[in-house]
Amino acid sequence: MRSLLCLLGLAMLLGGCSTAVLAPPPPEEPRPVFLLDHGHHSSLVLTTASDEMIRYSYGDWRFYALGDSGSWQGVRAVLQPTPAGLGRKALPGPPTKENVLRQVLVGIEQLFTLQAESAAVDTLQESLDLLYARGTDTLVYNPTFDLEFVRHPRDYTLAYNSNTAVTEWLTSLDCTVSGRPILANWQLIDKTSGLNTPP
Repeated sequence: MRSLLCLLGLAMLLGGCSTAVLAPPPPEEPRPVFLLDHGHHSSLVLTTASDEMIRYSYGDWRFYALGDSGSWQGVRAVLQPTPAGLGRKALPGPPTKENVLRQVLVGIEQLFTLQAESAAVDTLQESLDLLYARGTDTLVYNPTFDLEFVRHPRDYTLAYNSNTAVTEWLTSLDCTVSGRPILANWQLIDKTSGLNTPP
């Protein structure tokens, strides 16, 4: 029991440090992207060429997709690799911060807006949608998170959770992320000015 508490304490300690996200250089063809900090986990909202939005999230399958939020499930997900899910939800435009806040039904502690190159956004969206399409035979809707989940091929672990998945997605958009957060604790910095960008 003591070792378990130490492990959980270590996770909290590692997650307590803020993770800096350096926004991409000014894109030639900008497309807004929204980083959502839900407290312990994160999700990302991408926008399409037609000004619609799609929200993506990664997490433990039983917890996020099936809604098994018992204490043992949380411990199990920390102690060993567990099956993971990819969540997806299409949201009508326009792609604005206010519209995201109005349509996302789960709590948002912070919402960050950045501008990424349209081609990079399209590439990321296509790769996530391909993963999603491959798992549609496992599709399940969880109203708590207001997302449709399919099984993701990569296991959920303490070292690879929703926040580290979002880190990978941001990196593919030419963001520079200083670290791999265990818990969501983001700070967005503008590359051109070096200043913190308010949520």
